[in-house]
Amino acid sequence: MKTLPMKEQIKAYWEERADFYLADPASTTDDVYLRELEIRTITQILKALLGPGPKTVLDVGCGEGYSTINVALESPHFSFTGVDYSANMIRMARARLAATPVLKGRLQFQVGDVLDLSSACGAATYDAVISDRCLINLESKEDQRQALKEIARRVAAGGYYLAVENFMEGQEAMNQARAALGLTPIPVRWHNLYFSEPDLISFAAPEFEFLEFKDFASAYYFATRIIYAAFCKQTGEEIDYRHPLHQMAVDLPWTGNFSPIRMAVFKRTTA
Repeated sequence: MKTLPMKEQIKAYWEERADFYLADPASTTDDVYLRELEIRTITQILKALLGPGPKTVLDVGCGEGYSTINVALESPHFSFTGVDYSANMIRMARARLAATPVLKGRLQFQVGDVLDLSSACGAATYDAVISDRCLINLESKEDQRQALKEIARRVAAGGYYLAVENFMEGQEAMNQARAALGLTPIPVRWHNLYFSEPDLISFAAPEFEFLEFKDFASAYYFATRIIYAAFCKQTGEEIDYRHPLHQMAVDLPWTGNFSPIRMAVFKRTTA
């Protein structure tokens, strides 16, 4: 049997996951409370950066639209476009949107590839662009660099890019803490290519000014991937991503760097 190119294997993975999970929020991650934390953080930072008044936001790699819809519900003065290269994910996103009539005229979903956004976005620019664990699903650093160029073309001068992506620095710190409690390391999944901090900043540098990292998920990961995981090992319990501890960990204050997931905030400096 002929093996698909890596890009097609990754796309097929997300198409199949969409079919399997249907409307479940777990379609893009098993950790549903992590998604809630991401939604809360993205909403908070968007509002702080963009302020009141009508603004436009592009969500690249929106998946089945769960996060995009919930951020839009919490941001009534912003209009959103969600883009994903999985037709199955966009089908689900549009079904979710149809069941949320309050967002009619303020949110749309399109099939599109982060490596070429023109088919989905035309020549449009936005006050802010979000990627939420999207660029880590590209197969090479060159593709990641190209994706950042494509994203830059969509950010209006003076606008912002919020990169919620995975980083090796936090992955390594998490696994060192796990090792201290006798836990095995959590590997990077086959379809993911994590950034290093210097790589992301250098890839974005030609078009963006780097502002800061926000370690919003560090305490959450410390509680769930380290303390809770060690408890489960000791008691013989199975890991349960819907355990009440996960729900409580969403409210922990931001501290440390024990999560691979971070938000990098950039500002578009040129038109």
